[in-house]
Amino acid sequence: MAVDAAVDTRAAAPAPSILDTLEQAAWRIPLSTRRLLLALAVGVASAILLSSLAASWVAARNGETISDARATGLDVAHAATELRTNLAAADAEAASTLLSGGLEEPETREAYESNLAAASAALTDAALTARDDDRADIETLAVGLTDYAGLVETARANSRQGFPVGAAYLNQARVLARDDLVPTADHLRRVGEQRVARAANSVGGPVSAIAVVVLLLALVVLVVSAAVIAGRSRRLTHPALLGATVAALAALVVVTAGIVAQSRELRSAATTDIDAYVEANDAAFTVSNLRVTEISAVAAHGSGAPLYDDFSSTAADLAAELEGNPTLAPVQAYAAVVDDEVRATDLDSGDNQAAAENTLGGASLDAFQAADTATGDAVDQAFVDLRDRFDGAADAGVHPALPIVLGVVAAGLAAAGTLARARRYR
Repeated sequence: MAVDAAVDTRAAAPAPSILDTLEQAAWRIPLSTRRLLLALAVGVASAILLSSLAASWVAARNGETISDARATGLDVAHAATELRTNLAAADAEAASTLLSGGLEEPETREAYESNLAAASAALTDAALTARDDDRADIETLAVGLTDYAGLVETARANSRQGFPVGAAYLNQARVLARDDLVPTADHLRRVGEQRVARAANSVGGPVSAIAVVVLLLALVVLVVSAAVIAGRSRRLTHPALLGATVAALAALVVVTAGIVAQSRELRSAATTDIDAYVEANDAAFTVSNLRVTEISAVAAHGSGAPLYDDFSSTAADLAAELEGNPTLAPVQAYAAVVDDEVRATDLDSGDNQAAAENTLGGASLDAFQAADTATGDAVDQAFVDLRDRFDGAADAGVHPALPIVLGVVAAGLAAAGTLARARRYR
């Protein structure tokens, strides 16, 4: 008869608990409990305080970066675009001198002076916020605007007296605006845009990332220290250390969220919003240039076919760029009046006088003013959106005092909780 094998009825050893594991790890540190807890109190508090100071410095730095980008970037770019737009509008009004013999309507004269004054005011705004690197462009624009105004006045004076040289002076003014002032303003605008882009890269760059990493490391040090204390004290939770962990985690979350939000807003400003602003400004600029081309074509007294063709081509290109934009309709309406009425009257019917009357005070003037107003309003709205984006970036930032306050709270709780345990040991 077979003998049954003996059955081993001994119970398996229970798996070590989390507290047992922490205790085993904590006792591998070759320090007495009291000395270990004192060292942890100093080390953890120091790590938290240093990380909070670093986060505070980064928060202050990002705020200053945004402020500087707004003043020397956004404001300079805005002033440069305003100068260019108003100069083009003034040039469009000045071009009427070719048709009116220097005796343009008071409204036209007032519009010219208003646009020229606005261009000068924009230059002053740029000078107030520009950096030293921008001084050459500012001086070029200041001298150029003065020369431009002088040439227009000379052209007007000669035209009033019937001297054909008035057209030559006006052409000099237009060449000065086209070849010197507009390119300089464009350069100044691009410089401002680049500063906005650099600010976005700076806020979302490695310095901000380091601040987040330092805060994260301080939190890790705190959690590891809490685990060591739990192992030595055979208590898994300590209210003071738990509170310190919450405060340190809050600092990490708040600072990280602020940096991410600021970077997102600035990157949108440096790309989408500023592109929309530049496109709106380009449209307003082109409409003013179309007006100058129209007047020049009529002033050619029946020989302006190439200029009319240039008008139609430029208007078509602008319409293609404005596809889906609310300003498309008034721009197309203006182009249609010039093509269907002004050009037809001037070239097909041979009635240059009627074409000039239409341009200076008829349907063409009304259509131009409607297109000019629509594109001008679009520029204003695009700038409001861009400015609001900057405001959003500034508002998303963390006040430099907040990381310090949270850091002091976390360090204080961590030190107090650790020292409270240390007093139990000799």
